[in-house]
Amino acid sequence: MSAGRTAAFLLLTVAAFALGTYVSGAPLPARRAVYAKQFPAGEGQELVAGRCQTCHSAMLITQQRKDSTAWEKTTTLMEKWSAPLTPDDHATVIRYLLRSFGPATKK
Repeated sequence: MSAGRTAAFLLLTVAAFALGTYVSGAPLPARRAVYAKQFPAGEGQELVAGRCQTCHSAMLITQQRKDSTAWEKTTTLMEKWSAPLTPDDHATVIRYLLRSFGPATKK
């Protein structure tokens, strides 16, 4: 290939990627998932939004997929670091997080 053809090929390849397709026409895979910026409705939503968003964005929390043990550890750690949760709040927060952001199911 001549230098001109090589440069043209590279330019077209870069343009194809910039447009979101491979040279073959197949779409590029998503770079990362889009996570919610708000919490889904449900018992505990307002509590989690009010307590957890004091320090964290909703997006940080909604991207998590933890089982009950992991949410328990996370919540307990946040309490040790002064998260404003009462013992009654703790159980509600765990239930909400597990129901809303539990382990992803395999398809």
